[in-house]
Amino acid sequence: MPHSRMSYTHRRRWHFLPSLLVLIGITYLSLIKQVPYAMIGDIPLADKWGHMLAYMVLALCLAGDGYRVRLKAPVLFAIALLLPLAYGGLMEWAQYYCPPRRCDWVDWLADAIGAAVGIALFAAYYIPTVNRFNQPISES
Repeated sequence: MPHSRMSYTHRRRWHFLPSLLVLIGITYLSLIKQVPYAMIGDIPLADKWGHMLAYMVLALCLAGDGYRVRLKAPVLFAIALLLPLAYGGLMEWAQYYCPPRRCDWVDWLADAIGAAVGIALFAAYYIPTVNRFNQPISES
């Protein structure tokens, strides 16, 4: 009789779907001709805050996805930092070829800060969770 549930290996293919969707969103927002700043309002440095938020979410998604596939902590944190840094640089470079957008190293710095904040937030969750499950069972 066929099993109605998806196998673990089939479900595992979808573990990185949240990160992929965030990457698609970042790509779209990075390459459109006009950024919808009207939705943001009159926030000082709204562009930089947008960069930080987008790459924070990307780092959180990558870390969470890596956690679900049981990556070791050093690999997980390296991926969650290096991939957003590389992708942020790639998007800034691509904006050079998408007028009226422009390539700006300060945007890339905002991407890096956002990714670092995302990793810090994930670590604040991840480390207590790992420690809680690694505690010996008390025999009281």
